[in-house]
Amino acid sequence: MTDTTWETVVGLEVHVELATKTKLFSPAPNRFGDEPNTNVSPVCLGLPGVLPVLNRKAVELAIKLGLALECTVQPSVFARKNYFYPDMTKNFQTSQYDRPICVDGRLELPDGTMVRIERAHLEEDAGKSTHVGGDAGRVTGADYSKIDYNRAGVPLLEIVSHPDMRSAEQARAYAEELRAILVATGTSDARLEEGSMRVDANVSVRPAGSTELRTRCEIKNVNSFRSLGRAIEYEARRHIALYERGEAPVQETRHWNEDDGRTHTLRTKEDSHDYRYFDEPDLVPLVPD
Repeated sequence: MTDTTWETVVGLEVHVELATKTKLFSPAPNRFGDEPNTNVSPVCLGLPGVLPVLNRKAVELAIKLGLALECTVQPSVFARKNYFYPDMTKNFQTSQYDRPICVDGRLELPDGTMVRIERAHLEEDAGKSTHVGGDAGRVTGADYSKIDYNRAGVPLLEIVSHPDMRSAEQARAYAEELRAILVATGTSDARLEEGSMRVDANVSVRPAGSTELRTRCEIKNVNSFRSLGRAIEYEARRHIALYERGEAPVQETRHWNEDDGRTHTLRTKEDSHDYRYFDEPDLVPLVPD
């Protein structure tokens, strides 16, 4: 984007599937490409009466990556993130909220920009929904949907940056550098084409020289570094066009459509209070030694 009167502000949330043999809280296999709904257990299906058992290897990999990103590794607590969607059978996701395992890291880009890492936290993945018919695989207008729970319960590490990137090029460089670290440390195979690395971009714009953080939109369905750059550039142009018409963006989650090169409204962006977080009563605090 070459408009010098506006500045793009980008922060990235990167979900990576950790390279464990089993899931985060159950002995079900963590394996990509198997027949749907074969790598499941009562725990990841959310059946009544089952209890989670934390995967030690997932914790070790989270700590390894945290150290590689110069994070502080701290005692942490799991929490229930409450929401209702068919791919989450328990109607809550076991995640971490106000006490994540890694905080205050950083990653230097090839151009010398230092991107601060706010946090990296452990959580379980959801199942995978496939929407058949309609518009480009989206739930809106689909004829029907299918759900594969093989992915439910797979260990994730969500790495959240501060909004320190100022262009699509910097965001792409950050994602590429992070992927290289993930692979080098053995934390994850980080294959975007298989979904073991997924990048969500939070994008806003502001007048050049301003320090104000304006309304942001989160972009999902970015499955390549090229798509990441294109999606950020499009979204920044969309925000600028709105402001120059005297309007303002709405905080929302948007879906990147590779075919038409545009983002589309997916849902209104939630805030943390919408999820009614509370400490997970079935897991003790996690204190690395």
